[in-house]
Amino acid sequence: MIDSVLLLRLTKLVSASQKILVASHANCGDATGAVTACRLMWRALGKEVTAFLPEPVSPSLKFLPETEAIVTDQALINFQDYDLFLSVDAAEPKLTGLAEKFNDRPPQLTTVNFDHHHTNTGYGDINIVDRQAAAACAMLYEWFRYASWPINRRVATSLLTGILTDTGTFSNPATNDSALKVAADLLSRGAQASRVLQQVAGNRTLTELKLWGRVFERLREYPELGLVVTVITQDDLKEFKASDDMLEGVANFLNDLSGYRVIMVLKEKSDGTVKGSLRTTRDDVDVAAVAKLFGGGGHRKAAGFTIPGRLVETEQGWGVVAP
Repeated sequence: MIDSVLLLRLTKLVSASQKILVASHANCGDATGAVTACRLMWRALGKEVTAFLPEPVSPSLKFLPETEAIVTDQALINFQDYDLFLSVDAAEPKLTGLAEKFNDRPPQLTTVNFDHHHTNTGYGDINIVDRQAAAACAMLYEWFRYASWPINRRVATSLLTGILTDTGTFSNPATNDSALKVAADLLSRGAQASRVLQQVAGNRTLTELKLWGRVFERLREYPELGLVVTVITQDDLKEFKASDDMLEGVANFLNDLSGYRVIMVLKEKSDGTVKGSLRTTRDDVDVAAVAKLFGGGGHRKAAGFTIPGRLVETEQGWGVVAP
């Protein structure tokens, strides 16, 4: 739970602010659910709210309210224009895509770091980090309830989306009793659970299944490490005429493999980087610590990193070659 003193301080900050910037990281239901929930809530309170994500919203999440208003071009963001900056579900500023602007932010701008990641760096003027929370959206629910701000059907749907995606629809280790109780209350407030589930857990296309088939084709095990690795390249995406977001959820799916310590999915990005997703179900493994070695972070059982380079197949297997 979040300290009530901090929640009171946050609530007063929002009340005293007129122009608010809320930002998060890319291609994640918890991130998109969080920024849309904040925008909906605070606009209803009469605030001017800009929601920012560093990449376009995933097609599977465009059903969420207000996604069409999300800004994805950092050139349109000027920190001088805002009274309050809320960074939500981002362990460090660079994940929001606004790191350079953040480093040059005006001194009068209050920054709130609102997150649940194990590797959060505590970069805010105010740091609200609950590492036991199942999702940032679960933390927002706690705050909204404390502030007595009305959670309507649209806000409830955004918050439920974040909880369902970060818990793998209540199937991964992030699931806890609090998340289940919050979800139940959001349902009672009109959250569209069936639509959320259809979008984030179903609704697969033939193209996606073919792409996932390539992921499975390339699975390689390293028994001495208890590790399973697979890769997907930009050439694969072009071959199947697929988009990057179609791989969302593949690491969580592979985490169901039994007998291994860690699952790693390496995905080549169009910007000349490689994104690594790490998963484990074991209590004696901390994949966030591994991700941190590569400049990434996350949770003990789900983490990721991004490094410059491209994927190349050699006689020894796949590797990352520096640009």
